Amino acid sequence: MKNASPVRLAVVLCALVLAACGGGSTGASTAVGVGIGVSLTSPTATTLVAEGATAEIDATVSNDPANKGVTWTLVGDGTLQSSDTGKAIYLAPTGVTGSVFATLTATSISDTTKASAVTLTVNGTPVIPAPVLFPANQNVLYVTYINLAGGTAPYTWTVSNGTLPAGLALNGSTTAQIAISGTPTAIGTSTFTLTATDSASPTRTASATLTLVVNPQTACLLNGRFAYLFTGFKSGKPVVRAGSFTVAGDGTVSGIEDYKDATTGHAATVVTSGVCTTLTQNRGTLQLTSSAGVEQYDYGVVSSLKAGQMQENDGTGVVGSAPFSQQDATAFTGAAVAGDYVLGLLGNGPTDARLGVTGRFTLSAGGVLSAGLGDDNEATPVAGGTLAGTLGAPDANGRGSGTLTLGTLSLPVAYYVLDASHAYVVSADSSTATTRVAGRMHRQTGAGTLDATTFTQPAILSLWGSSLTNGVPVATMAVGRLSASAATGGTGTVNVALDTTDRSTTLVSTTYTAMPYTVDATGRGTLAVTSASGTRQFVLYADGVGGGFVLEPSSLASNFGILEQQVGTPFTTFPTAYYVGGTLYAGSTSPITLAPQLLFQSGTIGGNLTGSYAIDPNTGRMVAAVTRNLFGGTDLVIYAVSTDKLVILGDGVNAINSQLAWVQHF
Repeated sequence: MKNASPVRLAVVLCALVLAACGGGSTGASTAVGVGIGVSLTSPTATTLVAEGATAEIDATVSNDPANKGVTWTLVGDGTLQSSDTGKAIYLAPTGVTGSVFATLTATSISDTTKASAVTLTVNGTPVIPAPVLFPANQNVLYVTYINLAGGTAPYTWTVSNGTLPAGLALNGSTTAQIAISGTPTAIGTSTFTLTATDSASPTRTASATLTLVVNPQTACLLNGRFAYLFTGFKSGKPVVRAGSFTVAGDGTVSGIEDYKDATTGHAATVVTSGVCTTLTQNRGTLQLTSSAGVEQYDYGVVSSLKAGQMQENDGTGVVGSAPFSQQDATAFTGAAVAGDYVLGLLGNGPTDARLGVTGRFTLSAGGVLSAGLGDDNEATPVAGGTLAGTLGAPDANGRGSGTLTLGTLSLPVAYYVLDASHAYVVSADSSTATTRVAGRMHRQTGAGTLDATTFTQPAILSLWGSSLTNGVPVATMAVGRLSASAATGGTGTVNVALDTTDRSTTLVSTTYTAMPYTVDATGRGTLAVTSASGTRQFVLYADGVGGGFVLEPSSLASNFGILEQQVGTPFTTFPTAYYVGGTLYAGSTSPITLAPQLLFQSGTIGGNLTGSYAIDPNTGRMVAAVTRNLFGGTDLVIYAVSTDKLVILGDGVNAINSQLAWVQHF
């Protein structure tokens, strides 16, 4: 999908039959893969291949009058046994434990902007990878899923040792996924062994010993103290909120929050009551009640029960979403949070002009900022100005407060400590004549010694902006990858791959080679991205471990972004895994998404969405097509920050706006 033209992805997609193949046709070819202008089909109607077996993939190019066909590229395990301009025969490796994959790409010879890819999954000896069982609640409907990697379908699942909790049973599946479901009738802990037997000759088995806890009926999946960072909209105007809430063992909730929209704001408002409930597996509801009103959220949580995503849409007129994370109370002191930080804040000024602020500072144990530098995108932008102010020590909720100043900006803020290296930051005043911003501060490593070697390792860039069209916020979204350029030995230049939906313009994918960047000792740097249409200038503040915050001061949509170091490449063993997450820093009022259960498995997507994906193991870039518009489109581009975190971009066709969503591994 390099240098794709701004047209909707022409994807041919249908359900994939999840059965191993070794050649031989089952009838009409079945469409597989995702991309632009090239249709891929499988005569065997599957993308699963047994170890040592072969699979045929055929390609047809649209608008190819000379019938030149395609060239084939294979990345990952296995080899191409043969290929021509219309067909490739893939030979799977042997000695596979579980599943491995390879991505096969067909690129049009007559027009190299047209390409499609398919991910082929090779099944070997079956294994049950790291099962995740969320707690259940007595008398509350429960369902959880266990996945198998490898083996030959169909499968037989049994409880080979121990017993399931009373009221629960296996759902009788013969596929590579089994559900444990029902309504638990008794509180307690059950340990049992689950075994899957495949249909190979001779048969092979995989087992896992699991423990499932059944809690009292009123207990919530969330327990303890959590901080959250909320961004969204009310009446089309941005809303920012952050807070800390504590969930007791009986599901009751207390806490504190700071809130601000275009017409009102309140700081350090006490959450006087609330309730947290469990729905099923990793999902539930959270109600927060304060003098400002009642807020109702849906949430999804990871298996550690320490982090997740929540979404508000409760009839109050406020729509938005928030990541949340359990707080480390040992960091609730001025001494614990003292040190070097990079800062990223995003929101709107009093005139509704979009505002982004990035910078770095050193925070003393007494709460005073020093060595501060900052940039913003005000009407008269500040470039490398003095960032000053105070941030008082955190209280028993992990909340501290103070004021940040940069140029003409004076920002009353509160911060909520996650741990000794991370905090959420939000506006903390009631005035409607001042800015409203929300964001994060991360500890900076190596301050005073940083340089242009900071980004020699690949990093994923999430970039978004917003502008008003007829008074309505319209989003610009982009996600991409920075990787060291061989032109300078990896220092001072990077290659930039960027997928963008620019307000009402559909997906465009572009690669820029050897773009110059600088990083000085403070971590402040610049990046210039040049194309035929001009040069884009970015300012960045590096955290010293391959990430940081990014601002594009001169962009029409006031683009702001986050850099995260990519780890795990090449992704040759991309896991069969569930993810949970949703929209972060929404650029428009819709769509705003919570995705509590998103499954990536053997080239297919399940859970909250149904579709297929193909992954480039070398870059972690994935293209996907799904049947439901959940992220602002049905054609998606996904970048793996790691196997534990994905960033998702919709194509923005079926809705005017696209969005960026972050999802993390269960």
